[in-house]
Amino acid sequence: MTIKLPEAWREILAWTAGGLAILVLCLIATFPYGALQTRVVAELSRATGMEVRVADWTVWLPVGLEWRNVTLSKSNWPPIQLAALQAKLGITDALGGTLGLDVVAKLNDTLPPGLAKGTLTASSLSLAAPVAIKGQVQQVDLSKLLSRYVTHGMLNGDFSHRVDPGQANSTTMKGEGTWTAEATDLVIDQIPLGNGRTLSLTFGRVSAGLACRDLRCDVTQLRGEGIDGSFTGEGSITIQQPAQQSQLNLTVTVVPGPGFAAKAGSLGIPSPPPGTPMTVKIIGTLAQARIAL
Repeated sequence: MTIKLPEAWREILAWTAGGLAILVLCLIATFPYGALQTRVVAELSRATGMEVRVADWTVWLPVGLEWRNVTLSKSNWPPIQLAALQAKLGITDALGGTLGLDVVAKLNDTLPPGLAKGTLTASSLSLAAPVAIKGQVQQVDLSKLLSRYVTHGMLNGDFSHRVDPGQANSTTMKGEGTWTAEATDLVIDQIPLGNGRTLSLTFGRVSAGLACRDLRCDVTQLRGEGIDGSFTGEGSITIQQPAQQSQLNLTVTVVPGPGFAAKAGSLGIPSPPPGTPMTVKIIGTLAQARIAL
């Protein structure tokens, strides 16, 4: 059976559809993209504590922005280069007075691209209410982020964090959340041993987890294994601004492998037989950690 609408109804529906289409086009055309991109850059600077410089930005329809050649820099830290940073605003959320922002950061244009993806949600556009962030890190080359200490390694991870009311505009990431990460084929270089000596360690796999509340993060998981041995750890990290002043209080149990024994001999440092556990204490700031047996 075929239902036919009266001519008058067809005309009303046509005019209604046309009016809605014009309304959507007007919203897209008049949306304050400049204000959005300024706010996103400011929030990125606040969250990371870094200076954010953008070479170019364009509108990404329907309601979004894309930045190209982004540089994150901070004193005493090597700058971080991003090939692209995209932010997409949820239209229905914005019309309802709430915020839903999807952000994708691309480290480079080669394969693997190295991605960090996240979603920021808030019950108000002013970010005065609780703010939640959730996302993933996929195939990120750590040597490009931590070139001072890491010469090789691929990072994957997940994170979820909630910022309490009244703290979204502060300079510290208060609230609570969980962060997990796994690095494969990791080579850590320039580990200070004193008297100008440095050590390099190689691990096939390293995993870590943090449970954070306000400015304290407890280590829920820390383990690694490779040719240089294996380790497990526990402790806490107290977040400070700037980030390199964050305080470490970690206890790590290390079981040396054959690779570590060979390196220790060349550096003139004592090394127990492979398989003998050692307890290492790591304290101090993130920028100047001290290691003691």
